[in-house]
Amino acid sequence: MSGALKEKKITVKFFLNQALEPATDEKGKKLYPLYLQVTYNRKNMQLKSRYGLYYKTLKEVPLELMRFEEKVLTKIIRSEATGNEEGYELKGLKRKYDLYSLSIHQTLETYLKPKLRLAVLKTGHELVQVLDFNQPRIPTKLLYEAATLLFPKFESSLPQKLRDDLQTYHLLQGLTDEPVLAYHFPTVIDWVEGSHKTQLMSLAAIKTDSDNSKKLVKLIDDAVKEVLKSLKTSS
Repeated sequence: MSGALKEKKITVKFFLNQALEPATDEKGKKLYPLYLQVTYNRKNMQLKSRYGLYYKTLKEVPLELMRFEEKVLTKIIRSEATGNEEGYELKGLKRKYDLYSLSIHQTLETYLKPKLRLAVLKTGHELVQVLDFNQPRIPTKLLYEAATLLFPKFESSLPQKLRDDLQTYHLLQGLTDEPVLAYHFPTVIDWVEGSHKTQLMSLAAIKTDSDNSKKLVKLIDDAVKEVLKSLKTSS
């Protein structure tokens, strides 16, 4: 298309940050954290890898991981810079990357678990203390099932919206119960820029009805908005 502006190049380079205190492996070899250097519009920024670990050499870093993080960062910058590519700056990218790179699964856990915890505390039951809401490996689904077993009439005491959201999350898990491959999970930025929302709607159209499809989208929209609230308060 004539007259269209060419997209500015985004470069992401990975390196081990040897300026930081190293960790050591079982043989005493030094290990360094994985970092990224992002270049856009002649400006650079360095930030820590969201999903990488400590490595002896860059060759140990999975190629799949680097491709995944590069894709996420590129989507963030493209989404943020749309309509203002010349004036867009990398300021605040570290915080944005922390939030936009969250998986949709983790975003929903972050959204639902505190609400379920509050409902559990309101029961005032002596068995409240046996449910560990601070353990990240215990999912909301399992805590919910345990609460319904431990506390009489717990489910009927829940606020209607929370009850609906928990049922919708259960439905979502049923739609996407295929094995999750490392570094192929949908993230917040995939939802914001629309690719995952389109994919989910296509899947929902096959496996469920339009009302449930709308509930799925609404639940994820609400969770994503809540997670991204802190970007507005910190800007």
